[in-house]
Amino acid sequence: MRFFFPNLTRPKKAAKHLTAAFPGVPLSKSQRAIAVACGYRDWHELEVSHAAAESTLLDEHLPQSAFRERAVILARSIAATLNVHDGDVQAALPDMRLTGNRAFSTEDHEVIRTACWRAGPIPWQKGRNPGVIFRIKSAGFSETESHWWRQSSYAVHFLSHSADRGLCAKSEAIVPRTRLQDFVPRRLWLPYGWMDMEDGSRTLFSRDYLPLWRITSGKVERLKPTAVVPPYRNRHWFSENGSWSSGPPREAAERMLADYGITALPRLADVLPIMIHNERVGVKEAAKILDGISGPHQMLDVAPTLEVLRA
Repeated sequence: MRFFFPNLTRPKKAAKHLTAAFPGVPLSKSQRAIAVACGYRDWHELEVSHAAAESTLLDEHLPQSAFRERAVILARSIAATLNVHDGDVQAALPDMRLTGNRAFSTEDHEVIRTACWRAGPIPWQKGRNPGVIFRIKSAGFSETESHWWRQSSYAVHFLSHSADRGLCAKSEAIVPRTRLQDFVPRRLWLPYGWMDMEDGSRTLFSRDYLPLWRITSGKVERLKPTAVVPPYRNRHWFSENGSWSSGPPREAAERMLADYGITALPRLADVLPIMIHNERVGVKEAAKILDGISGPHQMLDVAPTLEVLRA
């Protein structure tokens, strides 16, 4: 599909924002990535042909499903051209405003993220395979809660909202005929607590005590989960009794994200494909592996990534 614009204002601003989001990328490469994502051979062709037909509908005039599908296409195309993570591109899309001014909700980001995974490192496969969404029929488990099936041998390893190394018998794993909805486990994006830092900033951290977001003077920074956190004055938790991913603690964490205007997913979310393909890897180990992956092409081959840990 080719996008047409009444002028070059949106593509130019989007390319500048893309370069700001990826400081090591020259503006010329950002321009080419924008042009290719919009259906052109290069920036020159975009300059010449951007108004050759009626302007493409802006995001705010699209049905929700079409808007999300467009975001998936743009994120994956730009990431492939620049050889960067499509999750990082997705996080930058709302401020780029390349194809409209529509705000992205948290649900939008979750659907777009899982769609990118399905188009890349975790393609959908029928049956009892890594990456399938299933439920557990056994005492001690909720029959309505969904889980991600991880690479398994004698039993089923799974990843859910609260568990990163869950385990159940294969006879207990139920894969419904009707495909269950993909989701991003709250363990990978919902803050477990926050730290007030010595420099006056605030850092939100995950259930595994990995940094998610830094807030400094109202500015929000999306952190690498392997980032070194400076000294803090005090640390707070949304829950005092261990239950954090549901009920009042979850509501309080989501309120804080909303107060800071955070709807995007943190970088930590992209450890999920790595964990799906290797049942021995926990969240912290997967974060180290993710830090060593330079772009989407490497993300497609995540099964042997334990070698990164041994290096």
